[in-house]
Amino acid sequence: MNQYEQHLHEAAPWVLYHGTSTLRLKRILEDGRLRRATVGDQKIALTTERSVAEYFACNAVFADRHDHPDEESSPVLLVLDGEGLVVLNYNLIPFSDPIWGDGECDWENEIECWDDIDPLEEVLIEIEPTRPQRYRDFVERGRVAFQPPTKPRAGPEFARMADAIDEIYRW
Repeated sequence: MNQYEQHLHEAAPWVLYHGTSTLRLKRILEDGRLRRATVGDQKIALTTERSVAEYFACNAVFADRHDHPDEESSPVLLVLDGEGLVVLNYNLIPFSDPIWGDGECDWENEIECWDDIDPLEEVLIEIEPTRPQRYRDFVERGRVAFQPPTKPRAGPEFARMADAIDEIYRW
């Protein structure tokens, strides 16, 4: 292994997050895959920011409580190996939704995946619950409580990761 490969091997993985709910997680784990949405943009929304994934996990719980009021649901995060997704040739694209206005959704630091992630176990690093306070933040303060303090960086991070992986394959 050369010095460049050694550095990449020892570096922390490029982590992507997906926010969901415990109710939805049951099906994800039963299927062994993370499926694209079946309505709207038929993609999987990933993000480089934990706080943004927490926002969308709380959003999922809010919908679950509306649609399934008798079932328990809590926000949870899937922590995924972003490098692994790139190496496995998943169709990943940095994304900002222009529908809400130019730059309005950049805070989400979204990386969209246009493939089902299957098998999920190949890239799943961890499943993490969120703190109970985060759902209260969602209800009381909305997205403001989850917006990262840094400038959007998903696009540049993705480009650097894809370039690094391309460089490895050229060796």
